[in-house]
Amino acid sequence: MLDLTQCISFSEHSFNGSLDPSITSRLSRLPPSSFSLLKASSSQSKRLASKRIAVCFSGGPAPGGHNVVLAIAKLCGSTHSLFGIMGGLGGLVKGHLKPLSIKDCLAYHNLGGFDLLKTDRTKLHQASQYKAIKDVVAHYQLDAIIIIGGDDSHTNAVFLAQELSDHACAIIGVPKTIDGDLRCPPYLPISFGFYSVCDLFISLINNLICDTRSSQKYWHFVKLMGRSSSHITHYVAQHTPVDLFFLGEKIAHNNTPLSAIIKQIADTILESSHNQKPYGVICIPEGLLEWVPEIRNLIQTLNTLRDASNRSPDLSHLSQSDHDLFLQFPEYIQHQLLLDCDSHGNIQLSRIETERLLIHMVTSYLSSSDPSLTLDAMPHFYGYEGRCTHPNAFDSEFCTKLGYIATSLALNGYTGHMAALDSITSPYQAYGVPIAHLLRFETRFNHEVPVVKKTIVTDF
Repeated sequence: MLDLTQCISFSEHSFNGSLDPSITSRLSRLPPSSFSLLKASSSQSKRLASKRIAVCFSGGPAPGGHNVVLAIAKLCGSTHSLFGIMGGLGGLVKGHLKPLSIKDCLAYHNLGGFDLLKTDRTKLHQASQYKAIKDVVAHYQLDAIIIIGGDDSHTNAVFLAQELSDHACAIIGVPKTIDGDLRCPPYLPISFGFYSVCDLFISLINNLICDTRSSQKYWHFVKLMGRSSSHITHYVAQHTPVDLFFLGEKIAHNNTPLSAIIKQIADTILESSHNQKPYGVICIPEGLLEWVPEIRNLIQTLNTLRDASNRSPDLSHLSQSDHDLFLQFPEYIQHQLLLDCDSHGNIQLSRIETERLLIHMVTSYLSSSDPSLTLDAMPHFYGYEGRCTHPNAFDSEFCTKLGYIATSLALNGYTGHMAALDSITSPYQAYGVPIAHLLRFETRFNHEVPVVKKTIVTDF
């Protein structure tokens, strides 16, 4: 069995699947090993010379991140120097680094949040950013940087690896996202943080269900975090007796219009009320609106109409069908659809109150279907309160192992790889997954750019 607490060696293997030639050309300065799958060997590496490593969090918090950092610190020990980058990749650009010891990290062991180092959502795309990072790398004489983050953070990582390829500074990623959409089976079945958050949301929803059964009132409409995939909603719905749930991927697959979703919710409520059960819980994913075909088209059009300064689009340029659809929404939803995009060019779905919109539209539908029925509904959004929960037993162990793997990859000088583990129970296998092979083209700010592809729900 691999002893991950010691620096391990890796062997190179071909990675299954083709790579878009245009992506290969954009990463032409990466060493050939960056495109190979690395498989951990049971043999220990030869004793390595002292190295200088930096680590940062990137993107939203996820349970277990502190355990990753502690494992990195432990494997570095007294042989290697470890620096914490304060404030994510933005902190790296600014040179906000500080020495990090095992003692510093121990106080955060098994605690949620990213507050040991803080985090941000800086997107690396400017020459000035890369120039600043190169200066920081030279100043601190860094041999490697470990970036703990999600799909966009790993996109940053692989292009930073190329920029630093001639500076002898390796870049390694550690897969993090509560959404569960950063996966690479069989090498990486899940990213860290997902199961801890799901456990919390399951507990909260079971409490809601118990409350409805106790008080015998209220329909709770619960929006669960996950804008580009419905993994959290899917998992939570499988482990709770909710009355109804929707998966964005299934809606898109079946081309289900918003009107059909409203009718299904209303019919569920009507049937339940006629059975003397005027209460229940309905779950939806955060990204529901982007999966509904006609709304997805509207959102894409609104994004296209935004100018370079990200100002609200000119609605006079909408097609008649898009304009009519926009006017069907309550005024507060219209306003939320026009909010500034995030740093990646996406409408900020977490700020769009989809759960309130559904209550509004279902209430209108029911008033015409059964005027005698009054809908007592309450909206909820479970997202941010879950990101910093403490890691459960799985993520506690998973993150520790990922931290050891990432450090071994960095100490061996590999770059452009993501640390991966196929299981936390013996026998398990550790990998370095080539990030380049995870890239696909996606439209951002009206341009096609290579990004790490999100994994969506397919088993519905």
